[in-house]
Amino acid sequence: MTNAIPLSLQKLKYRFYAVLLPVFLLVASIGWYDESQEVNPDPVNLVILPTLTILYAVSIYVLFFKKPWVETVEKFMIIATCMVSAMKFTYIVTYELEQTMSLGPFTFWMPMFYMFLFFLLNIRWALIVTAATYVWFLGVGIYKLPDLMGTPAVSLLTHYFFANLVFLVTLFFLHTVKQSYIKAEVLEEMANTDYLTGLPNRRKIDKELMKGLEREQKLSIIYLDIDHFKQINDSYGHTAGDTVLKEFTNKTLEVLEKEDLLGRWGGEEFMLLLKNRDIREAKLLAEKIRKHISRHDYETIKGLTASFGVAELQKGDTLDNLLNRADKALYEAKNNGRDQVAVNEQ
Repeated sequence: MTNAIPLSLQKLKYRFYAVLLPVFLLVASIGWYDESQEVNPDPVNLVILPTLTILYAVSIYVLFFKKPWVETVEKFMIIATCMVSAMKFTYIVTYELEQTMSLGPFTFWMPMFYMFLFFLLNIRWALIVTAATYVWFLGVGIYKLPDLMGTPAVSLLTHYFFANLVFLVTLFFLHTVKQSYIKAEVLEEMANTDYLTGLPNRRKIDKELMKGLEREQKLSIIYLDIDHFKQINDSYGHTAGDTVLKEFTNKTLEVLEKEDLLGRWGGEEFMLLLKNRDIREAKLLAEKIRKHISRHDYETIKGLTASFGVAELQKGDTLDNLLNRADKALYEAKNNGRDQVAVNEQ
């Protein structure tokens, strides 16, 4: 997920690096090559561009081969980029602005740098780093102002500083919106997830079932119920029971396809939602899971079995009708001796 970044955002962050770092490396490398071919190369660029090239190359290596180092390299990259930016701006304003009346391509990249900081850092550090960078730039501009009075450079710097200030304020509010989104995403994930197994809970499964009913799509459901689970809790304790639930979850997931949705319905009962599967395919999968579960060696108990009730969505079904048929099938499997699959095709 940094301050409690959800996994989805953490992955987005890695993808962000994976796409942009090679681009930055290419731009810095080309810039370095072009500068070295100039008759009168910029001495600052001859320091900055090779530094950035090496920095981006190392960052790419860490991103793909040393992920535990990413956060450390990220901090170093931010510090180095701040120092490089301060050096470049100071040099331009001090030695070039009065002659060229331009801040050059440098001005195009600073807003993007600010944007990266607000994306990568928490709000406190984003504000500290951007404020420190902005204050440094402003200080350099004020220091040089007496030498630039009466030239267009004063107007240029004024516009530059005001534009950057507006951009930073805008980023602050956008970051606030982003944080609200993160909190909402975390709360939504918690509301739809079973805390013990990490599976979707009954609330989430209900939503997905209702979607299937509304779209009248082909789907089947399977009730999975661990046999004699109360005896496991009574004999080995509730901690052992929790471990069994987790192991049962993991072993069941090993059999499933990516599009199959397994959720914890409650207690020792689970629900498997199978989109685009008829009752025959659902029965075969249930049998496959049953065998896989019964063959597994468990950490706290000698063996484990489960019973299964299978039903398919039929035309005109309500959610209650579908669940009742699966429940009757599960009841039948339990009554017939457990460790088996029963199907309700009515």
